[in-house]
Amino acid sequence: MVNYKDVFRKIPKPILFIKYELNKDKNTTMKIEFINDEALSFFNKTSDELIHKDFFDVLPEFKDDKNFINRIESIENDNIVCTKYIRSLVNFISITIQKIDEKYFAFYLEHCIEKKIFDEINELGNIFFIKDRENRYMYSSDLYNEYEGHPNLDMYGLTDFDVYSKENGDLYFNAAKTFIDSKQPYSKEISTLNNTVYILNRYSIYSNGEVIGIIGIFESVIGKLEKIYDGGIMTKIVNDSLEHIIFKDMNGVYLDCNDSFLKDLKLKREDVIGKSSSNIYGLSEIEASIQKSDLEVIKEKKRKIYSEEITIDGQVREFEVIKEPFWDSYKNLVGIIVTGRDVTHRREIEKMQQEFFANISHELRTPLNLIFGSLQLIKSVEKEVLEKRNSLNKYIDIIDQNSKRLLKLVDNLIESTRMKCGYYEYNPKNYDIVSFVENISMSVADFAKQNNIDLIFDTDVEEKIMAFDLEKLERIMLNLLSNSIKYNKAQGQIEVLLNDCNDTFVITVKDTGVGIPSDKLMYIFERFRQVENRFNKSTEGSGIGLSLVKDLIEIQGGTIEVKSELGVGSEFIIKLPVKILSDDSNIDKVYFNNDYHDLVKRMNIEFSDIYIGND
Repeated sequence: MVNYKDVFRKIPKPILFIKYELNKDKNTTMKIEFINDEALSFFNKTSDELIHKDFFDVLPEFKDDKNFINRIESIENDNIVCTKYIRSLVNFISITIQKIDEKYFAFYLEHCIEKKIFDEINELGNIFFIKDRENRYMYSSDLYNEYEGHPNLDMYGLTDFDVYSKENGDLYFNAAKTFIDSKQPYSKEISTLNNTVYILNRYSIYSNGEVIGIIGIFESVIGKLEKIYDGGIMTKIVNDSLEHIIFKDMNGVYLDCNDSFLKDLKLKREDVIGKSSSNIYGLSEIEASIQKSDLEVIKEKKRKIYSEEITIDGQVREFEVIKEPFWDSYKNLVGIIVTGRDVTHRREIEKMQQEFFANISHELRTPLNLIFGSLQLIKSVEKEVLEKRNSLNKYIDIIDQNSKRLLKLVDNLIESTRMKCGYYEYNPKNYDIVSFVENISMSVADFAKQNNIDLIFDTDVEEKIMAFDLEKLERIMLNLLSNSIKYNKAQGQIEVLLNDCNDTFVITVKDTGVGIPSDKLMYIFERFRQVENRFNKSTEGSGIGLSLVKDLIEIQGGTIEVKSELGVGSEFIIKLPVKILSDDSNIDKVYFNNDYHDLVKRMNIEFSDIYIGND
């Protein structure tokens, strides 16, 4: 017989020389007769620990594998290949079996997971798992088990369904199965462990060209924005973008950012990565607002836009910031993607334009006041002349009404511009809102009657004390009622309805007018927008009124919505939060009894573009 030991000793591959026997109990034994140096390194054992030992004691995973034994017994001329995961080696091994004679076999051993993969695992933090092709866990590292919440669980032989909830089990099992079935060598996805974002790198494990399992390695994304954006040209675009791009986890820790963010804030990567805004120079001053907006995005799980002011080199810069939730590959919310744009210059230009606009609007009011003063003087001094000359009186009335229309336009323009510039006062006090709205409605009822329109007031509560800005709510109501009269039909109707909903107070203004086309509803509250051709009703106006109404409601923490059907009518619904000012003990329930004449003046201005008796 050829001295195979000398031959095997020279082969640079792990080899076991096996003697195959059936003992008296007809049990198979496979004694290791020889092992070369490469095999000793393969097992990381000494020759004394392996020589003359039963193969099944060294690799017990094969002991109960009847298919393995049957294949050895039936081997003829061709070699056979068997693969198995070996727990002691934390690896799949491939054994090529060569029959020497009836008793002796040569086992050529090979690790299926290459050493460089384990080197990568160690480099990335030793968080990984191994599965076989049946999607069963063969191994999971201690850190992986700890981060997944089962530190003492032996995962060997378990599936995702044995470890996780049904929902997560389905997700994880199917993701792995899809990768195994694809037979692709590599894939990656965003995942989470221990509330931290990771890249899950999956590698296929091959033997003889067939996938026998997979290994999943978790890689932290901290400082690796290119991993999120798939590298290549996308990474270059992200880093070259003038906009700030930031990736944060659920706890507000900065995982990465692009070069523009670092350049504009004059920071280095080590000043940012792995830190929260409270520990980043330039952001610590606004940490509270940053944290608040982050929590809003996480809670509402939708994109939101904010404005943030950051001091850079002693200069305050304004940034428009878009924050949106970031999801992993299993649709779990794992963090926030932040995009910031310096809008300081744009805001300065807008502010200059608005301040100029407001100043011009104010200048327009001065000659109007002179016109009103002159008209009042003419009506007073030339009263007898006007009574005798009806045509002259008519022209005086036309001048008066159109001057009021112009004053209304200027007032709306000034107020709207102030709102956009942020120059407005908000003075809430405790009032009885039911009495307040009822007094306005009843005061307008007479004017509506002159236009053949009935105004109905109804409430489900007799009194409701709450804090609101009386002047602004009056302006809101007069504007809505003015529109309800202007765009109503002959013999039409207006309803003013009040509903107390505990934390919210609802005011509804409903009319039987011409209505608003459905494709225009989304624009109805936009500044300078008008709804054209409302059944040929006059659309003279600025398009400011409803935009201003919306602004006046929102600064009080309320909302307004509109429902409308063309040819049927419109319904405006105001919802105001119910608040009580604890330091305001003066509650005025009959405000209009002492201020009725001033209200009439304001009504005359607000209703100046409605011609009595005209449709």
